[in-house]
Amino acid sequence: MTTLPAVPDLAAGTIVQLHPEDWRYGGYPLRLRVEQVRHDISHYYQDEWVWIVGERLDRDGLPQGRIEALARVAALAERG
Repeated sequence: MTTLPAVPDLAAGTIVQLHPEDWRYGGYPLRLRVEQVRHDISHYYQDEWVWIVGERLDRDGLPQGRIEALARVAALAERG
């Protein structure tokens, strides 16, 4: 049995950078400023994925709109 990393508790304002394979439904690298981590629904994804609500940022850190991203927990733990 494999032990999964715990769903991280990312504080609001944390900047997260994800590779295309580290989040679903986007297909491109994502940089976002965290507003909320949806711990309450991560168990629906066997705690392997977690929804993050935040502001998508461009390369210069300028806001590009709100986004909800289903991120791989292991990728967040690696970057934590």
